[in-house]
Amino acid sequence: MQRLIIRLGPDTSDTIHWLVYSEQEEEIIASGKLNNSDGLASLKERASSAQVIALAPSCDILFKQVALPKNATRKALAAIPFMIEDDVCGDIEKLFFALGPKHENLQEVAVVKREKLMQWQAAFTDGDLFCTQLVPDAYCLPQNDGISLLEIEDQLLVKMQEGQCLQGESEWLLPLILDIAKSQNLPLTCYSDISNLANAEHTSYVFDLLPMQLLMQGALSSKLNLFQGEFAIKRKTNAKWDKWKLAAALAVIAVCANLVFKTAELNSLKRDRAEIRQQIQTSIAQGFPDLGRVSNIKTVLAREVRALEQGGGSLSMLAMLSRLGDAFENSGVKPQTLKYDSRRSEIRIQSVAQSFEALESFRRNAQSLGFEVDQGAINNRGEEVVGVITVRG
Repeated sequence: MQRLIIRLGPDTSDTIHWLVYSEQEEEIIASGKLNNSDGLASLKERASSAQVIALAPSCDILFKQVALPKNATRKALAAIPFMIEDDVCGDIEKLFFALGPKHENLQEVAVVKREKLMQWQAAFTDGDLFCTQLVPDAYCLPQNDGISLLEIEDQLLVKMQEGQCLQGESEWLLPLILDIAKSQNLPLTCYSDISNLANAEHTSYVFDLLPMQLLMQGALSSKLNLFQGEFAIKRKTNAKWDKWKLAAALAVIAVCANLVFKTAELNSLKRDRAEIRQQIQTSIAQGFPDLGRVSNIKTVLAREVRALEQGGGSLSMLAMLSRLGDAFENSGVKPQTLKYDSRRSEIRIQSVAQSFEALESFRRNAQSLGFEVDQGAINNRGEEVVGVITVRG
């Protein structure tokens, strides 16, 4: 994996240093500097295959340590801006308070202007660079018992005890640091050759890494990221996925809609099937009242029809009903129930007609077909006539 580390300046017009490092090869791939933030777009190709890490100038950041209860709640963390309000300059509404690691009851806090954070984010957006981590440059120096120093061109980075970090021009900052070290008897550790540093007591030099490489390692292990909270960068999505995301969403919606439709259609078919089966059961109960409820309708009906066709007498029930079809149709008589006696080839019909004449018409038509017809009791039922007709073959 490759890392692209970019060190920003206080202003967009300041020089920007950058370095690309390969972890697999454990070596620096490329490094350089840009005249100003407008040149960030030139790093787009290098950033396409690397993790981008940014370093913010520590001169724009105030570092504080706030004492909190051991198990501090969110309400306690939210109160931090008001707890250090007297130590900061300006309106706290215009400041952003980034939380770092907590050491026992001491919470590290980095205070920076919201305007600055938006400026740095805009610089990366304009350069089409995806950067999710922004760490103060001096904060990336190793933590020692004394004071850590690193010089990049004429800028001095300082990391002191208790989380204090400074950054500024070496010309005025170095004398100040030397006075502090002398007055507090603190050792100095220099990670680069620092100009105008001579004859300083308790000074050691560590030149194992180049300045930007050293800062990169510190940033990777840092637990402080200025891009947090409302300034957190959302994870970058795949461009090809963005292109097809709408189509994929529509496809999923279409599939779901089709499943809903098919499920509704299947349920409707199941209801219709149940209704038809119930109608068949009702019709069987009317035509064959002695059968009871059957499970295999087709088999039972076939058996009963064969029995009717093969019944005793000169005519079967089905043959008789077939010949009587015209008589029923011409007279308007409607059979309600049928009872067949196979031994006598006789059908007893409970029938309904519009008038006595209709029943008489049915009798004459049936007799003309060669059947013997007897009429039983006939009664009025509202506007209809109900009677029993016995037909023998």
